[in-house]
Amino acid sequence: MNAELFTPTASRLRPRLLLLARQYDAAAAEDAVQEAMMRLWKVWGELPEVADAERLAVRLTKHACISAYRKNIRQQSAEMNDVPQGSAEDAVRETELRQALDRAVAALPPAERRLWDMFSEAGMDRVQISAATGIAVRSVSSMLSSARRRIMESLKKGGAL
Repeated sequence: MNAELFTPTASRLRPRLLLLARQYDAAAAEDAVQEAMMRLWKVWGELPEVADAERLAVRLTKHACISAYRKNIRQQSAEMNDVPQGSAEDAVRETELRQALDRAVAALPPAERRLWDMFSEAGMDRVQISAATGIAVRSVSSMLSSARRRIMESLKKGGAL
């Protein structure tokens, strides 16, 4: 077929091919259709009729979607194999550290624990804590410092640090 028929045929096929490709993978649909169109263009001159081009475009789009899917699976598999060996141990260590920290915070005197929770959990700064509690900013700073020191001592004593 002549090259002048490609553009109108491709323009007419593109929406249909996009719908087809989105059934496979919506994220990769544009790429799959583009790949199919490029391959169709390469063999365009050898096709006897437009109907053959349409059938081939559908088949090329399906193949491009399947190839993209397989590539994605290979990448995910490679990423899973790249996980560092110590990651399970690191996760256990992190869980143990979190538990030790929770115990250390629970052991704080009630006033310090309240301020520590406002600071660490609620993300409030010293001025906001002062405004919420009515405690002077310097006192809040002092109490937070004391709480931090007690927590560190507890973590060191328990072997978490």
